[in-house]
Amino acid sequence: MCINVQFQFDPLKFLTDIWADLSRQMRYLRDPGPRIAQLNEDMNHLRCKVEDINNRIHSAERRGETPTHEVRDWLRKADAINEKVSKIQTDHENGTFRWFINHRTVQSHAKVSELVKDSKFGIVATRLLPNGVREVPAELPPANPTMVSYLSQLHDFLQDDGSRIFGIWGMGGVGKTTLLSSLNNELLCSSEAGKAPPMFDHVIWAVASKDYKLGKLQRDISKWLGLPLHKDRARQAMEIMDFLKNKSFLLLLDDLWQPIEFADLGIPQLPRNGTKKQKVVFTTRLDVVCGQMQAWRKMKVECLNDEEAWSLFQDKVGEETLQAHVRIPQLARVVAKECDGLPLALAVIGSAMSMMKTPREWQNAITMLRKSRPHEIQGMDDKIFPKLKFSYDHLADENLRRCFLLCSLWPEDHSIYKTDLIECWMGHGLVDERRFDNINEAYDNGYFLIRGLQAACLLEPGYNKDREVKMHDVVRDLALWIASDCGQRQNKFIVISGETSSEDSQGEAEKMSLVGSDVSDTSNLPSNCFKLETLMLQGSISFKSIVKGFFQGTPALTYLDLSYTAIYELPQEIGMLRNLQYLNISHTNIPSLPVQLSNLRELRFLLLRDLESIIIPSGLLETLVMLSVIDMTNTWCDNWKELSRLRGSLKGVGIVLESIEDLHQLAQLPNVLTWRLGLRKLMGFNEPLQLLSPFQLGSRSILFSIQMLKIEFCESLEVVSMVSDDESSAHKRCLSRLEEVELRSLPELKEIIWRGVCPAEMLPSLTVLTISGCHNLRNLSWVIQLPSLEDLTVYRCSEMEQIVEVDNEIGLSGVEENDVGSAGWAFPSLRRLCLRDLRSLRLFGGSFTFPSLEIMHVIDCQELKALPFGKEMVMPVRKLKEIRGDRQWWENLDIEDYDRAALLPYLKVQLPGAGSFAVSSTVQ
Repeated sequence: MCINVQFQFDPLKFLTDIWADLSRQMRYLRDPGPRIAQLNEDMNHLRCKVEDINNRIHSAERRGETPTHEVRDWLRKADAINEKVSKIQTDHENGTFRWFINHRTVQSHAKVSELVKDSKFGIVATRLLPNGVREVPAELPPANPTMVSYLSQLHDFLQDDGSRIFGIWGMGGVGKTTLLSSLNNELLCSSEAGKAPPMFDHVIWAVASKDYKLGKLQRDISKWLGLPLHKDRARQAMEIMDFLKNKSFLLLLDDLWQPIEFADLGIPQLPRNGTKKQKVVFTTRLDVVCGQMQAWRKMKVECLNDEEAWSLFQDKVGEETLQAHVRIPQLARVVAKECDGLPLALAVIGSAMSMMKTPREWQNAITMLRKSRPHEIQGMDDKIFPKLKFSYDHLADENLRRCFLLCSLWPEDHSIYKTDLIECWMGHGLVDERRFDNINEAYDNGYFLIRGLQAACLLEPGYNKDREVKMHDVVRDLALWIASDCGQRQNKFIVISGETSSEDSQGEAEKMSLVGSDVSDTSNLPSNCFKLETLMLQGSISFKSIVKGFFQGTPALTYLDLSYTAIYELPQEIGMLRNLQYLNISHTNIPSLPVQLSNLRELRFLLLRDLESIIIPSGLLETLVMLSVIDMTNTWCDNWKELSRLRGSLKGVGIVLESIEDLHQLAQLPNVLTWRLGLRKLMGFNEPLQLLSPFQLGSRSILFSIQMLKIEFCESLEVVSMVSDDESSAHKRCLSRLEEVELRSLPELKEIIWRGVCPAEMLPSLTVLTISGCHNLRNLSWVIQLPSLEDLTVYRCSEMEQIVEVDNEIGLSGVEENDVGSAGWAFPSLRRLCLRDLRSLRLFGGSFTFPSLEIMHVIDCQELKALPFGKEMVMPVRKLKEIRGDRQWWENLDIEDYDRAALLPYLKVQLPGAGSFAVSSTVQ
């Protein structure tokens, strides 16, 4: 098949089309000026539209709204055309060929017109729900077991529907914020992974800070949730509450310094076992805030252990620096040790040392750290102390801040007895005993202040956590830095633990501490310390003398502690210290006081403990008109009766007496409140010692003030009697302040009689009981009723067969049976039980729950075949930490196999020698 295609060509149309196209192109050769002018005018109109729309967007964003995708796309196009028009104008001015300028101008004008036409938006922004979890900028937490353990506890809390509020507390710089941000970011990772439904609809991050304002915190939470902002706080709280009340949420609240009312903030009430998971986790430096916030669970963040600290320090220093010299790793470990496990110090000092590549630089850093001057290390820039100082600034008042600074006068890593610290505060007037009825009340105030510093994480438990405290090394450096006017007066506080030499700069010192130093006398101390108010030499066992003329150069001295030194004499020049208020010469070799002490009219504390004997010149005591406390515990003084001549009222007296007649006379002194009493020898006294008699401890001057009682070396004493003939008034004559009792070397003592009084009511505060060398004493059944007894020690009582007689554990010599005496109530506070050298002891006397027992020592008690408890002592709610005894005793115990196996991990085997022991794994 053949197809014919015929084309018809119209020459006239062809020429007409070509001419029209050429005419359009020819127009682009004209002057582009008019076209550019029109384009600029339309472009200005578009720019006005852009500005109006941006204003609408900004207003919407303040309401928590977000621009729509359509508006964002329009703004992007408007921005692009604006750049093109600007480029056309520039090219025209530079003489670009007209055709190109005109062609681009026409195209751009069409786009501008289109954008102007499309600019009529009804809605420019809308409210979008925020992401459930958002990332919080933070350093990666150290990957160590401690951090893993903390995060594990937090995750357990999140899973526990019965808990709503969790408090994380600890000292500044210990890593609380890092822990909280790590929890947030872990929840973010889990949410993004999408492997399981998110735990919370919203995870909210907010920082309270020290100077927190309710309104600001509300705005921060509202912004985090994308809610409208209001000036009225009540309206803002309602906005937050309406949004959250039907949602599951986790509020992470960092750096809380004071309690916050959740309702004021807008956080819904957090009911237990609610239908929605609604929880709060907060961080604080203050333990008390955890209680005020009613935290259902809390966790203290501690410093890192040595290996964890070294690992973090290495990361911050860097491998390059550590390998720069063969000595640097060894020196670096010393520097890390000085940081004492505080993450902030390890990170900041480690980063500062990352550029130090010579041993000399590292050795200088060690010197600065040991002198408590880390701020002088190059690169530190005061990055640590200002952050930690917030805790100091937040203390309740200036008095507590001064108490804190005085804690730095003990050497680094020194465990301070709480009583020593309180007496230091008393001697400096920070705990004013004159405001109280007796010295015990002043001590109560001192313990309250210690608790305040511990709650602020500025003091921590010492080696004996019940009786001692210590300062973290970096916190101690902080205290010395603050005491030196933030580094401006380095020698205001001087603390020296080794040898010292006289330096001119030390003449500016106000407080000088040589606690535990090697100094032998004052010859190497500056002789012109005219500003010196405090001198502490206690524990310097080589110190023997104060050289002549030294006190002439210290006229401002108010506090002098020479205890636990080898000094053998107080120089007569001490009479020149007319401002002296505190003098402690306990545990020294001083046999007598100089008569010149009578010049010390401001003296309030005179401590003469454990001197064997002291000679006080006749008439001296009555000249000390301001004297509040004189303590001669374990010190014999034959003219103690001169205390009766004192015009004022003594707040506390410690004294040793050797006859019943002296005790009767002491009981009749109305101006002498007996604080610590020692009774010894009592030669020729064969009658029962009736302690509650008005002529003995029953005297008003003793009854309500005695804190410590020691009865010793009474060869013929057979009976100690706690008997009240008037049962109706027995409760009024309680020894409410008696905390420590020691019965020592009373070979004929057979019994302690209780009649008409109950031990629990008579000795409610008795904490420490020590009984030794009482060979005829057969049991201590009455101790079961002591509610506060924490430490019970019994040794060298050869006839004692059992501690508590089972038949006598409730009814004690006529005392009615009650819940206080029941076995279930027994030993509620006992933490330490020590039984030693009791050759006849067969039984403790039954089985008890011991809810507080931590340590039990059984040494040289081979006849004791049974423990007073079983495997229940190792339950999670119990506190048992250690059972110490010798191998033969443990192997001979009559104990069930499952009890033995459960208790074995707590056993420390006593070895022959001075208290050494082996771990339990050696025992089978």
